[in-house]
Amino acid sequence: MLTNDVKSQLQMGRFERTEDGIFVPSSRLLINGVFRYSKRGEPEEFSENLVVDQGLNYLIAAAIGDTSVISSWYIAPFSGDVTVLASWTAANFTANATEFTAYSSATRPAWGSGTVASGGVDSFSDKAEIASTSDSQVIRGAALISASAKSNTSGTLMAASRFPSDKNLDTGEILDIGYGLQLTAA
Repeated sequence: MLTNDVKSQLQMGRFERTEDGIFVPSSRLLINGVFRYSKRGEPEEFSENLVVDQGLNYLIAAAIGDTSVISSWYIAPFSGDVTVLASWTAANFTANATEFTAYSSATRPAWGSGTVASGGVDSFSDKAEIASTSDSQVIRGAALISASAKSNTSGTLMAASRFPSDKNLDTGEILDIGYGLQLTAA
């Protein structure tokens, strides 16, 4: 639970976007996230994310009680060779990122969040599985979003990241993607 000071600072816009995440100077609190992903049989890689404005607004509203808490989140892979922008939303994610949908799951895979501990929560022990249904596919990034249907333009976009290296998949090859969010005293 966020302290009242952090809630009020976020609500009043007294925070900074940094390369490392969202920094709340008065509380010396850093909020950041990371995607951990790997093509089966290859080493795991890490990709820092951008908590987009829509996600930040949701965090603030949920923390101060102005909106209902979203209980289910989903991993949405994308294939666009793009730069993630703070202005992205759930409504424009599919078009901006070129959402990747050629995988076996009928819906976006659920984000299997673990238990909140030490100021963080992640799905690294229960990653989303993206099993390609066609050859020569490229996944360049992923997002955390609240709508389960592929290419759905409703809901809330929390965060997105363009991976440092593209992942090429052929039919049956699997990309595992996990997401973690951490609050750290800075």
